[in-house]
Amino acid sequence: MLAAYTELRYAEKVKQFLLKKGFLHQDHLPVKELDHIFFAMTKKVAVPHAKVVNTKFSFPERQKAVTVDELLKKELTAKEMELLPRTQELVGEILILEIPEELKKKGKVIAEAYLKVNKHITTVVKKSDIHTGQYRTRKVTILAGKKTKETIHHENGIELKLHLERTYFSARSGSERLRIAQSIKPGEEVLVMFSGAAPYPLVIAKNSEARHVYGIELNPEAHAYAVENVLLNNLQDRVTIMHGDVKHKIPPLKKKFDRIVMPLPKTGEQFLDLALLKAKKGAIIHLYSFLDEAEINPYAKKVKQICKKLGKEVKVLRKVKCGQFSPGTFRVCLDLKVL
Repeated sequence: MLAAYTELRYAEKVKQFLLKKGFLHQDHLPVKELDHIFFAMTKKVAVPHAKVVNTKFSFPERQKAVTVDELLKKELTAKEMELLPRTQELVGEILILEIPEELKKKGKVIAEAYLKVNKHITTVVKKSDIHTGQYRTRKVTILAGKKTKETIHHENGIELKLHLERTYFSARSGSERLRIAQSIKPGEEVLVMFSGAAPYPLVIAKNSEARHVYGIELNPEAHAYAVENVLLNNLQDRVTIMHGDVKHKIPPLKKKFDRIVMPLPKTGEQFLDLALLKAKKGAIIHLYSFLDEAEINPYAKKVKQICKKLGKEVKVLRKVKCGQFSPGTFRVCLDLKVL
């Protein structure tokens, strides 16, 4: 087989030349021989810093990555393959699938294929229900792998221990949490309402120079995970987690905040009175909602009107789409400045 034979010191230059020109044989791995190396070639051409030779040995074949489609093509019909879930959510080592009703009976075989392809995944579950109830939790069903619904999720430099059914959490909001953290100025004091297992407080504390971050959470199990996560990330000096209803916890607070985060994407505007009560003049409030494209501007106007009735003027600095909830519906953050 044709090969480029070169000294190890030129290996990277030769490899990049062959890749750029399209002459590197992608099906074969290089072969090292003392202080030289052979790169399999598809065509005989002159190669800088290398001698082109015809080897008498066989190159080891490059192992190709197996795809989910390849594993399932014998298990599913062509019509079923079209329904195969293409979007997933990864929380720690748990993959969450949305299995359509038509593939319900094939859920286990589909999960096993995803498990085999993704070596960093230990458990595959399917959504059994949407987020519901006072704590906006959801049910999931284990399809394959370890029988656990608890994991440690890594995001933006933090570790977050949680249980999929006991606390609300969206891995897809990771970039939004980092956006908020990166917008914080040194010395800010931040309040996170509805803080769950503490993803927002921890990401903010880890990725900003905020003086202190406070979180309030009603769900007792989510609060317990939050307390554990603060210790897990060694941020107990900069993060304080409180358990209880924001309606009762916020009014007695003897301080006001430079920034208030309200990651409750349904009915969040109903708590604006509490946010405004503890927002300094010039403070930034991040208010979330699920909105259709056509609803974003009217919602922003509605929020300004609510604030005005509460005796405060606010300016809408930004309307940020930070995730798609369903076709045409987005998770939107209004960045508000208290005037």
